[in-house]
Amino acid sequence: MKKFLKVGLIIFVLSSLVAMPIKAAKYDKKKPSDLYTKAIEHLDKNQYGKAQKVLRIYTRKKKDDADGWTLLAFSSRKLGSYANAEKYYEKALELDPENKAALEYQGELYVVTNRPQLANENLIKLESLCPKSCDELEKLQDFISSKIEKEKVNI
Repeated sequence: MKKFLKVGLIIFVLSSLVAMPIKAAKYDKKKPSDLYTKAIEHLDKNQYGKAQKVLRIYTRKKKDDADGWTLLAFSSRKLGSYANAEKYYEKALELDPENKAALEYQGELYVVTNRPQLANENLIKLESLCPKSCDELEKLQDFISSKIEKEKVNI
């Protein structure tokens, strides 16, 4: 009986060791569109670290996808990695200078890092892209306004 327990334990340990690398590499085996979907699921649950991990893989596979870079920047910003977020937003906007989501989120980064003039520049760009308004423009306006209101309260 003890022999069976030992053999069972050995099999369990070995199968765990084999399964560990598969779990760590599971996202590498998926198609980029599946990766993007998985990242969105993580973001919807505010799981920014998990989203960031998936988006790093995604952007390696889809180097020219501005939306992927935007989401990688967004998750980095939410994790407080502002320098990386800034670099990723710049990459997204290099690929697509009219990417409204990147302009909005980059503007929010500028507000958080106390660079209101740059945030206002993004607001102006969004106003030109959305002459009748758009969600991204309204969200950035609200973000800037809420920052100003918080500063007034703290005076």
